[in-house]
Amino acid sequence: MSAPYLRDLVADTSYEAPAAHGLRERVKAYAARRSTAEDHGDVLGPLVVPDTELPLVQGTVAALGADEIDVVVAVTGGAGAIEPAVRWATRQERLRLVGLTAAVRDLDDLARGAHRVVAMVGQLEAEGLLEDVDVQVGLPLHARTEGSLRWQHALDTLASQDLRLVLRTGGADPEEVPSAETLAGAVGDALDREVAFSCRGDLAHAVAWREPDTGRVRHGFLNVLLATRASLDGGDVGAVAERLALTASERVVTELGVIGESSLESARRWFTGVGSEDVDASLADLRALSLLGPTN
Repeated sequence: MSAPYLRDLVADTSYEAPAAHGLRERVKAYAARRSTAEDHGDVLGPLVVPDTELPLVQGTVAALGADEIDVVVAVTGGAGAIEPAVRWATRQERLRLVGLTAAVRDLDDLARGAHRVVAMVGQLEAEGLLEDVDVQVGLPLHARTEGSLRWQHALDTLASQDLRLVLRTGGADPEEVPSAETLAGAVGDALDREVAFSCRGDLAHAVAWREPDTGRVRHGFLNVLLATRASLDGGDVGAVAERLALTASERVVTELGVIGESSLESARRWFTGVGSEDVDASLADLRALSLLGPTN
C-alpha cells in the first residue's frame, strides 16, 4: 500500500502522448496495470478517454474480457458537446463514468464560455446524470497574464458551482509549459477560492527536470503537491514557485518527509491528481524514490 497522499494520484492520459498507441493497446495496458497492481494499485486513477473514442471503448473492454473500468471523458468540443458525451457514457456497460473534463479555450470569451459549461453541467446534474462524477474545467493559463480579469471571472464562475479546475502544465509545444511563477499564481488563485484542481500535460515525471538543450524546467507532479502545501501554508508566489522548480530528487523526498503524510494528504483535498501520458514512467519514478514497494 502506498502512502495516503499518493492514492488515486495518477490518471491515465496516454491518448495525449506524442506517439499515442491505438485505443485497444491503451485499454489493454490500463487493464493490465490494474490486474498486476500489487504495489501501486491505489496510486492509479481512472482512464481518460476523449469523447471521440467513446463508441469504441466498451467494445474494446468487452473484447479484452476486462472488468468494468473507471473512465473520465475528455470533451473535445465546446459546451454543446458535453451532453451527448455524458448521455452516451452513462448508458454503457463495462464503463463507469467517474469524471468529465471540458476546456474553455477562447480568451476573448473566457467568462461566457465558463458560464456555458456551468449551465450545461447544471442541467445534467438536475437530471441525475452526473451523480458521483467529478467535473473539471480547463482554463488556459496564458489567460492569467493576457486577460487577468477574464481569468478571475471565469474562475469565480467555477467556484460558484463547486466545479474543479484543470491546469495544463505542458503539451507538444514547449511553449505550452508555463513558468513556475505562472503555475504558482494559478494554484494560489484556485486555493483562494477553494477550488480543487488537477494538472494535465507533460506530467509523466514525479520530479521537475531541466531540458539539457534549452535549460527549460519541465514540471513534476510531486513538485505540484509540495507547491500546493506551501500555498495552503501561506507561502507567496515566490515560495510556491520555488517548490515547483526543485529538480533535485533528494530534496523533494526530504521535503515530503518534513511536511509529513497527514499534511500532504490534506493538500490532496485541493490538488486532486495528475494526468500522465506515460503511467509506467510515473510509477517507475515513484519506485526509484522509494515511495512505492518493489515490483514483484
